[in-house]
Amino acid sequence: MGSTHATRTSHLGIPWKATLAFLIVNGHWALPPARSENQVNVASYLTTIDLQDQEDDYEWRIGNNSSANYMTRQVYQELRGAHPTVSWSSAVWIKRGIPRQCFLTLLFVLNRCPTRDRMIGWGLQTPPTCLLCNLGIETRNHLLFACPFSFGVWNAIAARCSLAATPDWTSTLIRMQTLPIKSLTSQLSLWCWQATIYSIWTERNSRLHRNTFRSQDSLIKQIDLQIRNKISSLRPFSPRLSSSLLQLWFSTE
Repeated sequence: MGSTHATRTSHLGIPWKATLAFLIVNGHWALPPARSENQVNVASYLTTIDLQDQEDDYEWRIGNNSSANYMTRQVYQELRGAHPTVSWSSAVWIKRGIPRQCFLTLLFVLNRCPTRDRMIGWGLQTPPTCLLCNLGIETRNHLLFACPFSFGVWNAIAARCSLAATPDWTSTLIRMQTLPIKSLTSQLSLWCWQATIYSIWTERNSRLHRNTFRSQDSLIKQIDLQIRNKISSLRPFSPRLSSSLLQLWFSTE
């Protein structure tokens, strides 16, 4: 049914641009025989509607609200139901964030990533030691950032944002979600935090699946380049913001 031609019909025989008038003949509904209980209910309801000589029109009704425009957000919220805002949302769904990094951060906040301690809990036979330092047990809290390797990366990146890095996951998360709102330093800090999480997890997976290894300096340079590219991508839309962020980032080199 990809064509928009006026005479194109669906496999049900209904014209592509059919309106309600298509189902009305001589002022009466001309409905096909019902083949299910739901169709019977629809046909019964239609017989209660008074037909008028007006153009067809429609509205979207969600709960007790109606609108002429369809909004996916409203439909999603209606289907999901109301939930209170979690305290960490501001650290996960960040302004101008990179979607894949925001989503991975969400998985780590919920402790849903397949770290080795979780895999062992599922009954899988796997070594428990961290793939980055080969010292501690690989857990979410160890990777972020009790592991000496990952903390070395985070410590270097946090210093660029004037943050005092800590190897404790809970303390770091609280720090990220209590950063001052609308601060350029806060914007950089959240980007860097999520980029560090993403780089560490990617390095961990590369060592596991490809047997390739990168140094701390290599990851730090990669994160630095990614932040520069992120800031530069803002220039076409907000030159002043891009310049301010670049100046702030370069000033901490």
